[in-house]
Amino acid sequence: MCYRIPAILAVLIPLFLFGSAAVRGAAPVKLIHDTDIESDVDDVGTVALLHALADRGEVELLAMGVSAKFEWCAPCLDALNTYYGRPDIPIGVVKGPGVRANSRYAQKIAEEFPHDLKSADEAPDAALLYRRVLAKQPDQSVVIVTVGFLTNVANLLRTEPDQHSPLGGKELVAKKVRAWVCMGGKFPRGKEWNVFRDAAASKYAIENFPRPIVFSGYEIGSRVKTGAKLRETPKSSPIRRAYELYNGLNNRESWDQTAALYAVRGLDGGLAEFWDLKTTGHCHVEPDGTTEWRGAPDKDHTYLVEKKPPEEVAAAIEALMVAPRK
Repeated sequence: MCYRIPAILAVLIPLFLFGSAAVRGAAPVKLIHDTDIESDVDDVGTVALLHALADRGEVELLAMGVSAKFEWCAPCLDALNTYYGRPDIPIGVVKGPGVRANSRYAQKIAEEFPHDLKSADEAPDAALLYRRVLAKQPDQSVVIVTVGFLTNVANLLRTEPDQHSPLGGKELVAKKVRAWVCMGGKFPRGKEWNVFRDAAASKYAIENFPRPIVFSGYEIGSRVKTGAKLRETPKSSPIRRAYELYNGLNNRESWDQTAALYAVRGLDGGLAEFWDLKTTGHCHVEPDGTTEWRGAPDKDHTYLVEKKPPEEVAAAIEALMVAPRK
């Protein structure tokens, strides 16, 4: 079935949904963004969305981490941040074992657009970068959003006290993190890429994270299609270029964008019209990375449930993805 949004909604959705934080009187969300930014292009769309929200004063981008081992991921991410006028956002990478896959766009973006980070070898360990960033922030103020593998989160939880904090990883997270929003899993049961590709890390991270976790599962983003409107953006945009390289500037599922949008606007109830929440129970992770929602015991876990028609969610997300940079 094909859905069309009335013209008046196309005008009102951006005006109604995307007012600045200053207008709403809310402080910007302090965010750590963790992405694989290699095998799929929704990671790129998510970076665009986050910078649009930062331009509106809704989010403070404290740090970004790359959860994949492909050597062009970190330079690609730095090129995107540079394009949006935030070249100094610190970027960390997985050090040690991790998942590696090739990318249709990461190397090209890094080669075609300006940036300073020349290789992943120049970037710090993401887990240690997160420790440094968290230690400086007010208690329970930071939101972590992951839209890739959970390797960096597991590594963070395993870190030991250092010069930045006398606390171990779990204790530091418990003290400084408000919530973790995870694009991962499939609910009520299923096997999803971000979780099963590093199943051991995923199982450890989800079972040991000491603060609330909100899951935007596979089923949420799979029906939210965005990207084609990037054809209306300048050819000088690396976001447009990445989608061009990935699929010829056609729509793609928006798994990652849903999690990032919720991380910024949803934790205080601002997206109640978008998604319902399943709050009773917990996400169980099997050794092979399969996720299953179990009714007991009840943990501080939540997953999103579709509410607003996916095409309307897509219009809201895409309005941010194509927003002109400041």
